[in-house]
Amino acid sequence: MLQNGIYHGPGSSPPGHFALVFLRADPAADAAAVDGQLREATAMLRALIAGTVADLPGHPVPSGNLAFLLGFGPKAFDIPDAKLPCPAALAPRFRFRSPRPTGGGPLLVGAGLSYAADVTRNDATEEFCLQFTADTSLAVSRAVVELWKLLRRGRDTATRTAPLEIAGIHTGFQRDDRRSWIGFHDGVSNLHSADRERVIGVGEGEAGLDSWTIGGTYLVFLRLALDLEQWEVLSRPQQELLVGRDKLTGAPLAGRDAEGRPLPATGCPVTGTTEVTEPGNEAFREHGVATDPVVLASHVHRANLVHTTDPGQSGSLRVFRQGYEFFEPVAAAPGFRVGLNFVSFQDSPDRLLRVLTQAGWLGGVNFGGRPGPDGPAGRLLSVRAAGTYLVPPVQDGAPYPGAEVFG
Repeated sequence: MLQNGIYHGPGSSPPGHFALVFLRADPAADAAAVDGQLREATAMLRALIAGTVADLPGHPVPSGNLAFLLGFGPKAFDIPDAKLPCPAALAPRFRFRSPRPTGGGPLLVGAGLSYAADVTRNDATEEFCLQFTADTSLAVSRAVVELWKLLRRGRDTATRTAPLEIAGIHTGFQRDDRRSWIGFHDGVSNLHSADRERVIGVGEGEAGLDSWTIGGTYLVFLRLALDLEQWEVLSRPQQELLVGRDKLTGAPLAGRDAEGRPLPATGCPVTGTTEVTEPGNEAFREHGVATDPVVLASHVHRANLVHTTDPGQSGSLRVFRQGYEFFEPVAAAPGFRVGLNFVSFQDSPDRLLRVLTQAGWLGGVNFGGRPGPDGPAGRLLSVRAAGTYLVPPVQDGAPYPGAEVFG
């Protein structure tokens, strides 16, 4: 059974606030020590969901509908005395490259995404990750702080080290306008709820020899910063041709007119509505059929090239994603950084990695348009962090998902 925090059911949507915490294991910690801290951490978080804070006995707090999810990175299986080998789906060929020591560098061979020039370390490649989601910023932040307090109490008095320590934190939020920082509708062509679990869940065919992973999923995370300075110099028609949708209504583009201006699909939005997200416009939420090469090179076409293949088949390359925007102050002008926490779930990381590297899909393209760095969106996105994690299935009676890894 899938863990909580994957909002895939009919009518289900992610709550407003999100944090992804990466946990590093001390090199001296063995499986028993790590197992002990994971048991304590997950027990504490379950208590927090019930409104119980360890330091405030008898004084419950609002839980904010907190949910958490535990993921295992490839390094988790290298912990001394681990009982299970690293799953084949986390093999080196399914992992992201490291940034260059001097900063930057390609995310994957064949991909158009690269690390930001100031990123010299990818903090999303630790042994474990914990995803927190909740209705309030406080509920998510409190979970992180209470986790830190618990791990702090586990430090050895002599060495001042604990089996697990927080190595990185990335936060974000849902937008209630269903748009992204570039102003366009976002997430309107995500998988239909009826197809999601077949794409998300690891089955017998995907598990192979790693049968203990059946019923789980793989989380692939990208923190993508957006260069608004580059985006804002583009005209609205340029932006629409890169995205593949009308900026105001969200209607998919059908082509261009004689003067090269984008033409939205006829009939969208339907009478009485103004946006593709409103009822009655369901038929226009996918990118539709186009023959214009410029429209076919747009982001929505490249990111979801095929609709005729059964989404449950790996060849469809469909993934289920939950996006959380971010805004953070920085010292450099303009004083802030914005972007997207791209959180995806699939039965194998291969689905997303092939989307990012195959020509015709996003291979060689940063966002949309023609391949290479010289197009209008050549360096629009940069990677701040990226990682791949197994999210083990929930097992009755287990202290936490994946406990069998440590016996």
